[in-house]
Formats: sequence, structure tokens, C-alpha cells
Amino acid sequence: MVRINKPIAISAVSALFVIALSSLALPASAQSQTTPPWEPDPNALGTLTFYNTSGQVVTSGTNLDHLFDYAEASTTDPFNGKIADLGFAQPLPSTPTGSFPASPLSAATSFPNSSYPPPLNSTSNPVVFLTATEANLANFIATQTPQTAAGYANMWQVRLYTSGPGGVGTANNGDGYWDADVLVNPTAGTWTEAYPVTGTTAASTTTLLTASPTGSAEQGASVTLTATVTASNSTTPAGTVEFEQDGFDLGTGTLNSSGVATLATSTLLPSAPDGTTLSAAFTPTDTSSYQSSTGTLPYTVDPVANVPTISGPGQAGQKETCSDGTLDFGVTASYTWLANGKSIGTGSSLVVPGSAYKESLACQVTVHDGSGPASAPATSASVTVSLGKPLTPVKGKGPSLSGPHKVGKTETVKPGTWSEKGVTFTYQWLLNGKVIKGATKSSLKLSKADKGKKLSCRVTAHLTGFANGVATTASVKVS
Repeated sequence: MVRINKPIAISAVSALFVIALSSLALPASAQSQTTPPWEPDPNALGTLTFYNTSGQVVTSGTNLDHLFDYAEASTTDPFNGKIADLGFAQPLPSTPTGSFPASPLSAATSFPNSSYPPPLNSTSNPVVFLTATEANLANFIATQTPQTAAGYANMWQVRLYTSGPGGVGTANNGDGYWDADVLVNPTAGTWTEAYPVTGTTAASTTTLLTASPTGSAEQGASVTLTATVTASNSTTPAGTVEFEQDGFDLGTGTLNSSGVATLATSTLLPSAPDGTTLSAAFTPTDTSSYQSSTGTLPYTVDPVANVPTISGPGQAGQKETCSDGTLDFGVTASYTWLANGKSIGTGSSLVVPGSAYKESLACQVTVHDGSGPASAPATSASVTVSLGKPLTPVKGKGPSLSGPHKVGKTETVKPGTWSEKGVTFTYQWLLNGKVIKGATKSSLKLSKADKGKKLSCRVTAHLTGFANGVATTASVKVS
């Protein structure tokens, strides 16, 4: 038989419980009246009861370094084991219990043992003894990924295994174990037995969470959270309430004499694409009289666009960049460029067109989180666009002459390719570098007076918003 998730070698290090005391983990809420989703465990031979050094039943505690001193199985071992050791597993949603991540919690101890305190000294059920350095959650708080699914957050399964007199590794109950589940409140550093529930008379509580304004608020606005805690025995509990947004801490409130705690906050983050959840986790001052509870509230936090800034030379033909700072998780931005208030482009950057010369250039930003409407726009300070650099021909593609270069024939100038699109051209023909009066078209018929002289054409490029560019063709000799 193969033991389910049971390591062959048992380490004497303390603590098999694994939990990340992370702000992403939901605070523990009382689940003593609700059976965990994986229970009863089909691989379990029975349940466990925890005891302290005096033999008293333990169902909760405030020390995560050492939860209890003894664990007793609820039945005798059908495999006649003589050695017991403890392990711990992390329940995972949609996962068979035999596949839960597990690791050692304790060294092995023999049973039965008459030196144990009553009633453990006379039981024939498997019992494991834990030293003061074992059953330690704190040693393992960073080794597992926190779970947030309902019924799984901060829940941990304790398992007792047995083996034969040959020692650990000669497993008798390879196909089973005895188990119990504990629920941890990482904020308070406390734990409570969640399954099976034994020996507790604490009243259950209900936490109702409300927010003002109701339903939604803009990012940065003040929102007042109110948690009202009621007890099943109609008394008013005392304690604290930890307020969170999607697992991130917002602050703590103390219950007043009416069982109400409030928190005003302006730090709510924009809703993620699938929405946001506010929560209020109640921790009683007297854990023997009241159970913990958690209230949740779906809420919408609409993002607000930051006033953007633009950077760049502010010149026609040059690149300008718009920045609205660091966006919160799940928030995206849309950009619109404005010249004298009219849209001339989109995107976080823009090559300024010449048409914007002398106009006021600004960038407008809206943000959205995927779950609601876009924010109101925020507009940057504006800059006045300056004249673009002089136009230049593309290297190797400047103006050139075309023709037979002979008297009586027509010579044509090709303006070439320039640095900007939409360029227009004017022309001036030259003989021996001197202007030919009236020769300002793109073609020229050569006369006898031109023979033997060097012919060239000066091309001037024009485009709104840019300084003119000038380039002269190579000269040719007229024959």
C-alpha cells in the first residue's frame, strides 16, 4: 500500500502547518458550524482531538508557534500500529484530498503510553506527543501559496499517521489517516478548530458590512465602512474588526457598545476587471464566549485619471510623449492629442504634424478598469508648437536632372524624396551657378547661348509648419 502524501522520512523539525501570513489571505472567520468542503475526508479513518499538557481538550489558541501538546485519534488503529506521527496538508479547491500538499509536523512517538496525562494514559487509540518546538506554524508561513476560495482561505488539515514497531516507514495505514482541520486568523495570530467541532460553547456571530456612499465611489473619495456584529445569543460582543479590500489591509476598528465598528478611508484602489470585494473580519476579545466572523460587500471603485504631462521638444515633426504616471493594477489609459482643442491623434506618443505649428498642443487622458465607464478626462498643460526643422532630401534620393543635355532639347528636374510627406516644390535653373531669369519651372528648353556652360537646378521644398529646405542638383555640361 502507498501512503497518501506521507513522506517516507519524518523530520524532527517543528511545524508541518503551512500558511503565508500574507495580506492577500482573507482573515479567518468562524466556520465551526460549517463543514469544510473536503470533509468528511474519504481517506480519513476518523478524526482528531487536541489536548494540552494537562490533558484538557484544546479547540483554539493564540500561539501559532505551538498549537497543542497531544493529538488523539478517534478510533483504534485497524492496522495495529504502535508509532504515531503528525503531518499537515493544505486543502486546495478542486483537488482530491490525497493530492493536497503535505509535509512533516513532528517526530514519531510510541503509543499507548501510561505516562501521558488522563485520559490519554488509558486510551488504546493512537496518540502522538508534540514537544514544545513542534506543531509550529511560524516556521512554515512562507512555504505555501495562500488560498482565497470560500471555505479554503487559511484552512489547514492536521493528519495523524501510524506505523508498525519497526519504526516510521513500515506504514500500516498507508491508505488512510485521522484528521482535523484548523482555521487561522493571520492578522490576530490565532487559530480555531473548524472540523470536527468539539467542546465549544462560544456563541456564533454575524458581521454585516455596509459602505457609504453605497454601491460605488471614485478613487480617492472618502468612503465610510461600517461593520455591525451580532451574536447568536443576543448579547453584544467586544472585539476588533479588520477591514480589507481584496485581501489588502485598510485598517482596524473597535466595536462600540452597540457592536458597531467604523472606518473612514480614502485609499480604496480601482476595481479590478472582475470587480472588488470589501471585507470586515471580526475577532472577539473573549474567544471562549464568541466566535469570529467575516462580512463581505461587493463594491465598485471608479478610477480617476491623473493630470498627464507631455515631454518632447514641442516642435513640428518631432515626437511628443504623454504620461499619466503609474497606473493601478487592472487600470488602462486612453490618450487623445489636441491642437487648439481639436483632436489630431491618439496613443501615448505623437509625431507632431506641421499643421499644428503655432497651435497649443495638449494631451487628454481617460482611464478605465474594465468593469465600469471610463473616467472623466484629465488634460495636460499645453505647449505652443514651434517651427519644424528645415526639410531635407533623403540621403541618396535628392533632386536630379534628366535629359540629353543638348541645345534645343528639354531638360527636366526630378525633385527627389524628402524628409516629410506632402512636400511641394519650387525651382530655379542655374547656368554656371548664376540664376537664369524666369526659369522657374520643372523643365527648361536649352538654347544656343547655353552651350558649353554648366547647367543645374536649385529645388526648394515647402511644407506647412516646417522651415523650407533647399537642395541643388549636380551640374551637367550643355553640348
